[in-house]
Amino acid sequence: MILGMHARRPDGPDRAPPERRHRRAARMAGDRAGWAGRAAVGGSVLAIALTWLMLSGIEAPADEDIEVRRSIDAVGLAEAQLHYEVLRARGGLVHGDGLLTTRIVSLRASLAAVEAARPHGARELRAVAVAVGDEIRAAERFRSANAPVQAALAYFDALGERMTGLDPRLVPLLEVLPSEAGALARDPTQPRLDAFRRRMEQLVPPDQDLSGDDREIGRVRRHGRALVELLPGVDALSRALPTASSEPQRDALITAHHADRAARQALAVRDRLALSLTALALLGLLGLQVRSAARNLTRMVRFQRVIAQACNRFLAAQPEEATSRIEEVLAIIGAAAGLDHGYVLSLEADEKAHLWSRSGLPEPSGWPCAQRAMIPDILAWPHDPITIEVRNGGAPGALRDQLAARGVVSWGCTRLRRGDQVVGLLCYERSTGPLQPWLRRSRGMLQVIGGVFSAALERQHTSERHRETEAALRRAQRLETIGIFTSGVAHNINNVLNVILGHAEIAAETLAPGTRAARQIDLLIQAGGRAREITGQILDFGRRGTSSWHTSSLDVVVGETLAQIRSSMAEPVAIRLEGTTGGALVRGEAAQLQQVVHNLIRNAAQASDPGAVVGVHMAAVGVTGVRRLSHGTLRPGPYARLCVVDAGRGMDEATRARIFEPFFTTRPTGTGLGLATAFEFVEERGGAFDVRSAPGEGSTFEVWLPVVAPPEADPSVAATGGTLMLVGHSRAGIVEDEEMLAALGFEPIGFVEPEAALSALRAAPERFDLILVESQLAAAPGLAFARQASRFVTCPILLSAAAVEFVDGKTLTAAGVAGVVRRPYSPNALVAVLSRYLGAVGDVPLTEIGRSRLERPGVGRRFQAARRG
Repeated sequence: MILGMHARRPDGPDRAPPERRHRRAARMAGDRAGWAGRAAVGGSVLAIALTWLMLSGIEAPADEDIEVRRSIDAVGLAEAQLHYEVLRARGGLVHGDGLLTTRIVSLRASLAAVEAARPHGARELRAVAVAVGDEIRAAERFRSANAPVQAALAYFDALGERMTGLDPRLVPLLEVLPSEAGALARDPTQPRLDAFRRRMEQLVPPDQDLSGDDREIGRVRRHGRALVELLPGVDALSRALPTASSEPQRDALITAHHADRAARQALAVRDRLALSLTALALLGLLGLQVRSAARNLTRMVRFQRVIAQACNRFLAAQPEEATSRIEEVLAIIGAAAGLDHGYVLSLEADEKAHLWSRSGLPEPSGWPCAQRAMIPDILAWPHDPITIEVRNGGAPGALRDQLAARGVVSWGCTRLRRGDQVVGLLCYERSTGPLQPWLRRSRGMLQVIGGVFSAALERQHTSERHRETEAALRRAQRLETIGIFTSGVAHNINNVLNVILGHAEIAAETLAPGTRAARQIDLLIQAGGRAREITGQILDFGRRGTSSWHTSSLDVVVGETLAQIRSSMAEPVAIRLEGTTGGALVRGEAAQLQQVVHNLIRNAAQASDPGAVVGVHMAAVGVTGVRRLSHGTLRPGPYARLCVVDAGRGMDEATRARIFEPFFTTRPTGTGLGLATAFEFVEERGGAFDVRSAPGEGSTFEVWLPVVAPPEADPSVAATGGTLMLVGHSRAGIVEDEEMLAALGFEPIGFVEPEAALSALRAAPERFDLILVESQLAAAPGLAFARQASRFVTCPILLSAAAVEFVDGKTLTAAGVAGVVRRPYSPNALVAVLSRYLGAVGDVPLTEIGRSRLERPGVGRRFQAARRG
């Protein structure tokens, strides 16, 4: 009001000369400066007075009094604990003086805490310290005397075991000493002391010299003397300590502290009165600022409600609706903040852009190319968020120039993140004027809004990934179902093919070679072989191979399987892995072993409640004798044990007896092939299962697999060598096999015609060390050739068969075949198999000479082609 009166005269417009008007304006400015200076000085004086009154009126904090009382009570508690331990030690309930020492240390610490709390009443505090010190010294005297007393009592308790070998005349006297010592410990009165002393003198006269065999009697006298001399003092100390409490001194200390506290409170009342008057004066100066701050705070609270409303919009929407809600939320926030434009720019491959403009305003200049042109400068700026008042400067120059060129007055931006990755930008613009003051001081709100948008985008991204995972899982389940069905069909078809081929081979042996019927039978056998190869490929999904020359690390396989299970299960599975086999190797391919581990852990997880823990334990165990398990028997040797434990529904005895039967399952969606396949794999490798389960108590599956020694890849060890006969169905295949075996150090001789091979055997049956014949020859099955060749030679005959080809053991034995070599050949495995039948011991690795031969031009390519074939 005063400033207004100086600014305008009441009688109309100011008609004073310009010089006078300038002097008047200068005087008014000086008056304003004077009022401001005086207000500042007065406010400073009031603030200083208020500070002095606050400091002088501060009372001792309540927690300080609580700390003093707590520390004094701690002394009482430590005393009670010390008395309790003294009584226990006196009664012989504690062996050793460790707890008593601990209680003494605790009492000293409690007294030190009281002194550190600095309670009011120095005289009373000293009295407490003196009383506590007396108790501590008495307790230490008790501790020193009680130890030999308790040792003597323990000695007399065990005296009955030490009488062997003593003088028989002393035995009756010694037998009563334990009971008398116990009675003396319970009631150490003078009559009992005199009686015990007389008993000791009757046993051992005081002047008797003990040596040699009388040392035990000397111990009796020494411990008896300790009881007589120390027990009265120990008993007196144990009775006196509980009564020697510092409770009166502690009560006096508390009373003195409270009296001083009351005096200080009386002084604080006076200071608080003066403090209140000064505070009222200071509030008068701060009224206008408080009113302005309250107005701004009200606006901020309203804006926060708007932000919460926008967040609820996102939360109420389905994840797939998050994108459509972005512009709606931009409109809510922009209208509440008085903005002109708001937009979200996606930095992902879709490059989506969402825009909101205040009603009646066109799109921002250059939308959206001009806005995307600022992205490199925004991402290069180290701070987040970025706010720019174009006319005030103080912002990145490149951004400010671009905004000024588009006529923007106020601009802000924050990054939208998914984890540590920036996936988008949230920006706002105002071109019709600057932002409101309360909004300029609320830059943190922009980050909050950015967090809302980031959460919405993350929710949408997570939903999309979840749908993709579910779709992949459904596809995998369908493929698994199809694979199981086709494996079952292929298995049945394969059985029929075995019957057909068996009868066809029998018929072929009865027909003369070259006749029309023989040729038709040969075509039938060839077609059946191709059909069996196809079914073998189908069965490869569900049937374990015979990769007896492959080894796998159980530790590595279990670790990889757990990682796959945790990432592939629809519900989270808590799996606790413990132990290790120390890198033990077991026979079998890693994929086959992984399927066994996967089936066991998956069954345990499905049998458990959601969130229950499935335990997986591994260990290397040595079996010294024959051990019988629930499903198999173990021979002596080293084993790797895998144990899977669940706390699920469990199984009854009837179910346990059938769990490894093919196609037996207790789940509606189960196939019954998982455990059957696992049992086949373990049994083929000389292992066994141990299953323990009961209804309602969970199940435990233990897999025991024999441990094999790792092969020693010693380059100095050469292949065994030897002359080999190769019998195949094509010249090209024979040439490739000859080159490979020659590179491995053998001497191969190939034949395509079975009759020529038989003639060579008849002419020189001792020439060949081993015969390797293919299962399907050009004119007849390989088994027929093997049956005829076994009549002339005694060397091993091996059958070369495809990996998916089924071979019956009885048929091989009847044909005189010693073993099977699976194609395609693996050099190390092939050398090991051939060397074993040629008399070598153990696995023979591929030598450096053999590797160099395989790497010769042409040989390596043909060998790799043979392996792929």
